[in-house]
Formats: sequence, structure tokens, C-alpha cells
Amino acid sequence: MNRVLGSWWWSCGGLLLAAALGQAAEGSGRRMADLFPDEVLVKADGFEIRRSQLDEAVAIYKADAAARGQTLPERSQAEIETNVLDRLTLNQVLLRRATDEDKAKAKDAAEKALADARRQARSEEGFRRQLLARGLKPDQFEARVLEQATTDKVLEREIRSKLEVTAEQVKDFYEQGIDPLTREAQATADKLAQTAPDSTAHLEAKRRVEDRKRINQASMVRAERVRGSHILLYIVDRVTREDLPPELRAAKRKAMEKALGRLKAGEDFAKVAREVSEDPDVQETGGEYTWARDANIVPEFKAALFTLPLHQLSDIIMSPFAYHIVRLDEYTPAGKPPLAEIEQDIKEFLLNQEVQLRLPAYLEEAKKEFGIRYLTAGTGKNK
Repeated sequence: MNRVLGSWWWSCGGLLLAAALGQAAEGSGRRMADLFPDEVLVKADGFEIRRSQLDEAVAIYKADAAARGQTLPERSQAEIETNVLDRLTLNQVLLRRATDEDKAKAKDAAEKALADARRQARSEEGFRRQLLARGLKPDQFEARVLEQATTDKVLEREIRSKLEVTAEQVKDFYEQGIDPLTREAQATADKLAQTAPDSTAHLEAKRRVEDRKRINQASMVRAERVRGSHILLYIVDRVTREDLPPELRAAKRKAMEKALGRLKAGEDFAKVAREVSEDPDVQETGGEYTWARDANIVPEFKAALFTLPLHQLSDIIMSPFAYHIVRLDEYTPAGKPPLAEIEQDIKEFLLNQEVQLRLPAYLEEAKKEFGIRYLTAGTGKNK
């Protein structure tokens, strides 16, 4: 399912990595405070949030949205800061409400997430280089992942586990693009239809409803995709990305020619892939993957993927970083998949939205428990 449908990063569990990043900025904030005052924005029983943490989290929020191709709504800086400050505060509340069971589950989830990140980086050195590019050390990143996992588990226990999405709600989303936010917007439009039917506000409310339905419908449309089997041998250093010496590249070419010969002779593709390919996941996948037309794939490889006849082997393909052999196993045209294929994704999306809608009330209740006080009006908050 389209990532637009699955995205709830800032509203729930994912908000918390940015919140953790903001928390981790506290050390640098203290160093900056030696030169400039680091204003306390929120004070509560057991924690406080400073200006440096808010600035860091706002920067991450904007960068994350840009990286995902999202255009942020036209908002004032004060409004953005108000929303992010609430989320930083919520993060602190969730961490303090974590039970021993939450923490144990979070530890398991964080270890899995870190293992996945290291595997995708292809080497420990590559993993460290990726973190360094983001200004992080491994221990900092590990602490932040654990914090995010912890807050996710608290949200799961205290809010998400108490919610339910019905089959009718899934059907409404699939057929009409109706979700909880759409229903809220529709309620507003219906009220205005009774009190001010000819008003600009009523027309705007109706437009928001239709826009949301349209966006939701578009989020379910899959790009053209193929399933194929793939072998690759790198012609660049996997850490530095520098070209390998000519003699090593020539050896890789000969190895690919031998592998292609074995495949043409009828050997099992997965067997050859596991013996030859430098794909870090090949032992698990056997070289089999699914690629979408709109995926970020090197042009040389994408051209072969989407032009090969079914079940046919490619010749050796050379991209800027590797030699490839691919076989096309299945082709799926662009379009909206059957409900059965994306039903679980829709349920997850609707559940996440329901959680999002309950977060403001959850935070208001927590303000009483933790004695949370906003100490400045500079972020749009009352003192």
C-alpha cells in the first residue's frame, strides 16, 4: 500500500523519534547555554523541556516532511512550535508511564529495528558512516530507537489496544475514501449546511471533505510493479562507494558470466543467487524481490525490469555500482489492488488515525497528573 496511507509519523509512534532527538539535544543545549540562555519552555513534576530541544525537534520535523516529499500546510512558525512542543511533552509523559512490561517489549522491538538497520547498511562500518552523516553516534541512535519503541508500546497499551476498526469502516475507506478525519470534516460541513448554507465556510468545509476522500483513494493506487529474481556483484567498495580496481571488476564480470551460464543451463535461480550474489539479504530471499515502477532504482536496472518478457533472463546489466542479472517472474499493472490484499493496511491506518484523534485529550489529562506548566507565550502557549 502507498506510503501516504501508512504515514502517521508525527502524530503517534513516529513522532517519538523526533521527540527523542529533541531530548537528546539537551546535552548540546547545555553547552550552548554557556553562551546563550537556554529557556525552559515546559516544566513538570519530573521533567522540563528547553528551547534547544524544541528547536532541534522542529528542524527534524521539517526535514522529515521534506524527505518524504510532503508540503507542510501554510502555518506560522509559532503554530508549528506549539504543535511540536505538545509532542515533546507527550513523549516525556509516555516515557514516565512505561511499565516494566512495556520496557521489555520495547527492548525486543528496538533490538530488531537496530538489527534491520545494520543489515540494510550492509556492514557495521557502513552503518556508522550513515549515522555520522546525520550527526549521530551509534550509542545515541540506539538510545533514541529504544525511546521510540518504549513510547510506541505505551501508546499501544493505553490507547490503541482499546480501539477497534470494523469491517464496515474498512469498506467505507476502500470504496469512498472515508476515514475518521473525513467524518469529522463532514460533521462540520453538515452543521454549516444547517446554519450557514451559502457561506464561504460551508463551501470550504465541503471542499475539505472531497479533497480528503480523493487523497485517500489515491493513496491506495499501486504503481506498476514486477516480481523478479536478482543476482548482483558490486563493482564499487560497499563502504566508500569508490570504484574497485580493474582486475577485481574483471573478476566480478567473469563470475557473473559463469552464473548466467548456470542459469541458462537450468539451475535453480535461488540456489545460484545464494552461492554467488553479494545481496546482503540473499540467504533469506533467494534473490526474489518486488519492485514498483516509481521506486528509486538505477535506470539501467529499471529498464531491464520493466521490458523483459515474463520468465526470461536478462543479459548481464552494468549499473554505476554493480553487475546484475535479473529474471522477470510476475508483472502487475498499475491500479487499486483488491480489498483482500490491503485490508490489514487499511485497518492499521484507521487505527492510527483514531489514536491521533485521542492524543490531545490524553495530553490534557496528563497535564493534571504531572503538573505540566507552559512557561512562555513565545510558542503560542499560555503561561
